[in-house]
Amino acid sequence: MRVMMLSEQDARKLRPSVIAGLIFVLGIVLVYVVQLSLNMVLTQDAYKLSQLMAEKRQLATEVQIIQEEVDSLASPQNLADAANRLGMVANPASVLLDIRSGKVFGDPVPADPDETAVASANMVANAALGTVSEFSPSTIAASGFDISVAIVSDADSALALDSGLIPASPTR
Repeated sequence: MRVMMLSEQDARKLRPSVIAGLIFVLGIVLVYVVQLSLNMVLTQDAYKLSQLMAEKRQLATEVQIIQEEVDSLASPQNLADAANRLGMVANPASVLLDIRSGKVFGDPVPADPDETAVASANMVANAALGTVSEFSPSTIAASGFDISVAIVSDADSALALDSGLIPASPTR
């Protein structure tokens, strides 16, 4: 290692200038500001992502609720009840057709609304279903039927089991 003596004038030339120091300090400050702004943007995006995920969960729940209502409306019990409200009558006389031979098995008899019982013999009351189809005169008029429909309130009906059996799921 060698030590050299410099003159005062040479030492001043080697000393960094104030402008170079200012540029260095401003560069460091600029880097910190950019880093802080990037962190703020990432944090904001994380909150937005969390909000969107919560909204997705909410929408998935709503889709499931609507699907259960559709399943409930499509249940055989609800369809039979809707048919009864429209004045349709189930025919207890079963008739089978053989398509290949054209034979009719059984005696075709028209359904008699006075003698036919209600088609639905389910153990689950319609009030226990998630959704029950409702017919009003305006929906019937809009569909072009010339029949009258009595609006029945299912609020008073309760789930009552005549036997000790467990009722089936309302939508299955």
